Amino acid sequence: MTHATLTPRTGSTDRAGDIPTSARTATTLILAGVLAEYVTTMFHPHHAAPNDHHAAFAEYAGSRLWIPVHLGQFAAGLVVLAGFLALLGALQPTGRVPLIIRAAGAATVLTAAMSAVLQAVDGIALKRAVDSLMTAPADLHEAAFRDAQTVRWVEESMAAYYRFSLGLTLVLVGVAVVSARVLPRWTAVFAVLAGLAFLADGIGVAYSGFAGATLPNLVSWASFVVFAVGSAVAAWRRPRPVPATA
Repeated sequence: MTHATLTPRTGSTDRAGDIPTSARTATTLILAGVLAEYVTTMFHPHHAAPNDHHAAFAEYAGSRLWIPVHLGQFAAGLVVLAGFLALLGALQPTGRVPLIIRAAGAATVLTAAMSAVLQAVDGIALKRAVDSLMTAPADLHEAAFRDAQTVRWVEESMAAYYRFSLGLTLVLVGVAVVSARVLPRWTAVFAVLAGLAFLADGIGVAYSGFAGATLPNLVSWASFVVFAVGSAVAAWRRPRPVPATA
């Protein structure tokens, strides 16, 4: 299913320094998605510590932009993942689909599915739970808080597995970049580093919830941004491909 989505690079020479136009499109999508994710997340409530559930739930209940922000995050994430699929198609040689590209494509589709479930729980279910908590009568307040906390735990579970799938995707994309030699190999280093950091961050979320700006969290996003910016700049700065002639 996944490899059918990928379109192999065609119509360009194999000269050193050439890069398919599709790779430029792909890296632009990835960078645009990352930037959109950053801008959208700026409107996410962030004053209360995420693991302080009493304070966090009160802040979330007071947010009128909660659902639009999470819809925006979901859309931005899909743009990034569409860029991954397009990049894998640009890395794919004509006539065959290497195993690493098939695996990376499957991991990308898995990440999209995980993102949909995560944003449904976080963006809709949690919002309804905290809104219900704020309007619950005094004798039902403790029960309503436990309900909201249970939804939060489900969100943390999905967030951990989302990080696992995204981390795996980035590692596989990094390996594919090295194998194809379409983009500079140094960009793959940041993809792999981001992937490994996301995997570590997922473990942290699984054990400790949303503990804030941990080292794996900071490294994962910093490396991801460097990969997005670096691959886009490298793609657009290299010479344009020359159509193959008979």
